[in-house]
Amino acid sequence: MKPSRLLVRLLAVVMLVSLVLSVGVPAVAQGPGPGQDPYYEAKLAAWKAKQEQRITHADRQAAADRARAADFSVAAAPATAQAALPGEAPRYFSHPNYANSPLPGYSLEPPLAALYSLYLPLVFADGWPVAPPAIVGGIRKFVDGLPGLGATAANNLGQYLPVAVADTTTYPGSDYYEIALVQYREQLHSDLPPTLLRGYVQVSTSVVPGEHVQLTNALMDGTEQVLTGFFGVTPPHYLGPTIVAEKDRPVRIKFYNLLPTGVGGNLFLPVDVTVMGAGMTPAGYEAMEMMDPTMLDPLNPMCSESGLDKAMMVAMGHCFSENRATVHLHGGISPWITDGTPHQWVTPANEDTPYPQGVSVVPVPDMDDSGDPDDGIMTFYYTNQQSARLMFYHDHAWGITRLNVYGGEAAGYLLTDDTEQALLAPGGPMEGLGLGIPLVIQDKTFVPSTEQLLLQDETWDTERWGGLGNLWLPHVYSPAQNPGDIEGVNQFGRWMYGPWFWPPTEGVDHGPVPNPYYDPTCNPDVQWCEPEMMPGTPFNSMGMEAFMDTPVVNGTAYPVLEVEPKAYRFRILNAANDRFFNLSLFQAVDGNGNPCDLNANPTPAAESTGVACTEVALNAAEVLAAKDDPFVVFPTPDEALSPKGPDWVMIASEGGFLPAPAVIPAQHTTWVNDPTVFNAGNVDQHSLLIAPAERADVIVDFSQFAGKTLILYNDAPAAFPARDPRYDYYTDSADLTDVGGVPPTLPGYGPNTLTIMQIRVANTTPAAPYDLAALEAAFMHQTDGSGVFESGQNPIIVGQSAYNSAYGTAFTGLSGIVQIFEKSKTFPILAGGTLTFPLQPKQIQDEMGEAFEHEYGRMSGFLGVETPNAQAGLQNMILYPFSAPPVEVLKGVVMGGTATSLEVTPIVANDDGTQIWKITHNGVDTHPIHVHLYEVQLLNRVGWDGIVRRPHPSELGWKDTVRISPLEDTIVALRPILPHIPWDLPNSVRLIDPSMPEGVYLANTTLQESLGMPVFAFDPTGEPIDVINHVVNYGWEYVWHCHILSHEEMDMMRPQAVAVAPLAPTNLQATVTGVGAGRQVTLTWNDASMNETGWRIERYSTLSMAWTELVVFDSTTGPDVGGQIGFVDPIGDTADTFLYRVQGVNVVGDTWDYSDPNLNEGAGFPTITMVSEWSNVAAHIE
Repeated sequence: MKPSRLLVRLLAVVMLVSLVLSVGVPAVAQGPGPGQDPYYEAKLAAWKAKQEQRITHADRQAAADRARAADFSVAAAPATAQAALPGEAPRYFSHPNYANSPLPGYSLEPPLAALYSLYLPLVFADGWPVAPPAIVGGIRKFVDGLPGLGATAANNLGQYLPVAVADTTTYPGSDYYEIALVQYREQLHSDLPPTLLRGYVQVSTSVVPGEHVQLTNALMDGTEQVLTGFFGVTPPHYLGPTIVAEKDRPVRIKFYNLLPTGVGGNLFLPVDVTVMGAGMTPAGYEAMEMMDPTMLDPLNPMCSESGLDKAMMVAMGHCFSENRATVHLHGGISPWITDGTPHQWVTPANEDTPYPQGVSVVPVPDMDDSGDPDDGIMTFYYTNQQSARLMFYHDHAWGITRLNVYGGEAAGYLLTDDTEQALLAPGGPMEGLGLGIPLVIQDKTFVPSTEQLLLQDETWDTERWGGLGNLWLPHVYSPAQNPGDIEGVNQFGRWMYGPWFWPPTEGVDHGPVPNPYYDPTCNPDVQWCEPEMMPGTPFNSMGMEAFMDTPVVNGTAYPVLEVEPKAYRFRILNAANDRFFNLSLFQAVDGNGNPCDLNANPTPAAESTGVACTEVALNAAEVLAAKDDPFVVFPTPDEALSPKGPDWVMIASEGGFLPAPAVIPAQHTTWVNDPTVFNAGNVDQHSLLIAPAERADVIVDFSQFAGKTLILYNDAPAAFPARDPRYDYYTDSADLTDVGGVPPTLPGYGPNTLTIMQIRVANTTPAAPYDLAALEAAFMHQTDGSGVFESGQNPIIVGQSAYNSAYGTAFTGLSGIVQIFEKSKTFPILAGGTLTFPLQPKQIQDEMGEAFEHEYGRMSGFLGVETPNAQAGLQNMILYPFSAPPVEVLKGVVMGGTATSLEVTPIVANDDGTQIWKITHNGVDTHPIHVHLYEVQLLNRVGWDGIVRRPHPSELGWKDTVRISPLEDTIVALRPILPHIPWDLPNSVRLIDPSMPEGVYLANTTLQESLGMPVFAFDPTGEPIDVINHVVNYGWEYVWHCHILSHEEMDMMRPQAVAVAPLAPTNLQATVTGVGAGRQVTLTWNDASMNETGWRIERYSTLSMAWTELVVFDSTTGPDVGGQIGFVDPIGDTADTFLYRVQGVNVVGDTWDYSDPNLNEGAGFPTITMVSEWSNVAAHIE
């Protein structure tokens, strides 16, 4: 390769750096605390040893400096840059492989140079960039309004969040919607062309005609495909339609997948077909097994084809299509058939594929849904049997969730109830605030110009994934390591590569391969050289995270919101794939650095963009120091110039109302830097911190800020908790182009992830200050039980002092607090007295040697369990991929204790299905762990040194997403409460891995041991096992997973099997036939349940006067009901008289016999047996 081309690559701008590299911890505990358990001491020692191997920003910069010193000089223009050919190997070590949204440039001669001039070192002074006369291109901040709810709240681009219109007549007692998924374009910023998106739209019907807009699909080539017979209530809009629902009133949805088919159905984002469920089907696996191995290319694996080739592979049944979709109501207490789990997806009706839907799709029994797998339709039933809250619905299709959500498949869901309406009513403490202003916050990167793309991401295929203004996503697995560098560091690296890690990931199916750009004549002592080997990862590969460079709120990049000086309610949702947000309000400064206050500064100076008040003043000394040490120094607001804005008054989280309002002031992020504690490096102080999928219902009082401009400010580190400076974009940042970052951001422009939104407070007469005291009084316990939390929320499980004000209780400060050494917990309950529960040990691991995937050696994250009685020196951590037997097998809790009550009663016994999980985090990232079906009560966190950390006030009450941080155990209590539904349901019975044929090995431990290779498969007790793909009864199947969506699909997701009792058999009859020794009783009964796996018969003897079990046998009817079941009891010649009764049995979990003398004698996975009520009693009477 020509040196000039290499120079361009090494000096080009790159963006997003991986979390894996970013998690350098500023300070780690030096040793165990007094009396520390040796087990935790050993865990910490192992963790520290691995942390010391991690590559830091300083390592990358040193590698860049060595490269420059060897033979590099600054390239003035990309004249020699060339686009890579499709299927060409990425240049892992000499090209960024990471793009940014369109960057601003300086207008030079010729005009083409504008996009490249930003890279010229002469443009930049030592501190602030010195701008020539004109700046062109880029994305200006705060030029477009914030889209609101409904067409009347449209912004200047025509964007708004449609509100769904309910059909209340088709299904009386329910709100019914027909919602379709289409592909469309919408402009998300004035400086960008319309972006290709996929999203939901309400379908026009005779009952709800709406605007009756002809629906179409926008295709990659710019044409429109008319969807004949389908019209929209509104045109498609990003994040729409929002559904507004009422507690206990069901919502029914008929979902149409109307996406393009064939070639047009291929996603406009890079699909890594090696990710779970994204690539080969069982038929594809069998076809591959029959192929000559020399014809297989793991670098371009089967199903990674594009265009017509991919469509043909789908039609042949070898690959899953890329237009699969579903709807998951995030936070909903939904029956399993409508939860929208990974195996509940459907393709469009006309898609040519033998795999038109997921294996777990079951129609809602009483809705218009034939169940035809080829009709492109699914039906959903949301019970809404929960309190007022903000939820959202989004895609969850197996293997492409992160892509579908990033591409636009998400929308809001507001649930209200009587408690909320009382607060909003005249005279209530929230009168006039209504349901609030939604703020759905995400981050995106938009494809830049061809010229910029050549500098940053030469393998981006614009024909396949789109050009300027479309969505960009990382697609090259750039390794952190470079064996050709004298210190082993890749200056452009992003993620650790297992075979080059310590201990190395052994037994990888596809390890390092020869580097086609290696030049054996190159002398590394004289010049920079490509290494001999490169990762054997697919050329089109996802990374471990995707932190993007442009904040988007309600679908608009850098929006503006204008408010009056009064109180407002905001409903905030973090819908980013991977990024955390720590939100504060700070006052803005103008182009001259003066505070933006119309009373003192009536004409604030604009930036070069023509927009004023775009920045939060940062501490100048810290900004300067960050130029030299951007990893250690993260500039904070200069509060002398940018004082704090109003506090957040948080009243609810994703689980509904809190036990008390939480007043949260503006606060920049700080870290635990005490080296004597075990969780050093975790985030310490923060403001309104929301991880992906978390929600915050807040009141903000602007009455004291008339005439001022505020900035919605975010300084949550990316990754979280230990930042990589290449992910955190702010004005006048360090020039990080040498290591794959960006040049200093210009004032008024992106990329900037600190300045999310501008809020302009009108300079009018302010309203009276918001009455916080009245709000707090409404949340407190009342003698009539009418306090907000006690009347509107399900009763808590564990009594703790934080709930005393809400319940009028007197729990002590230690009540319900779990210590690090405890293996069970006795705690007080609301009903009085105490209960004792064992702690269920769970495990999280990421990025360390145990958590690399075994196919290519890429970083992964896993959930798992800790072995019983874990102790130092033993294998205590058992990690599982998604496609492994279920370990979380739960007993469903009947709502209210009866089949018809919708009210949840307080816990009174420890056998109702309630569990307490103690989740040990052995990795490096904070993970927002989301559970389906139920919510959890966060009890506390405790470091491995025994230091207890109580929940933040914003985390009290109920949560469906909990932040779990490294070097701590996080303890949650849960009750898997079952919703009341009007019909019976079958079990979810499926193969462990539906992408593989039945009977193939998912883990061949016997072979691995015989070859001396590492063993990866264990049962929950630590016994090594072989796992063969087989059918398992998952009961009511749900999942729990990390809601960093990149982590979720790199295997940080696990099934949950919830056991539900069958309905009782009916019409039991006993008939005696025969004589003497040939006498027998023939029993018959009607099968009334859909989920029994067997039958149990008991017989009562009038002589012994006792019931005894007669027989248990398997059911053969499956989900069918109404049939007659029989059994013959040969009683012979006896004087005894017998009575009989029958019950259905449902055994949930993996019942496979794992016994293997070569491995173990008693391995297996947990199961739960649930039984129905007894049938009627039938007597043997002659």
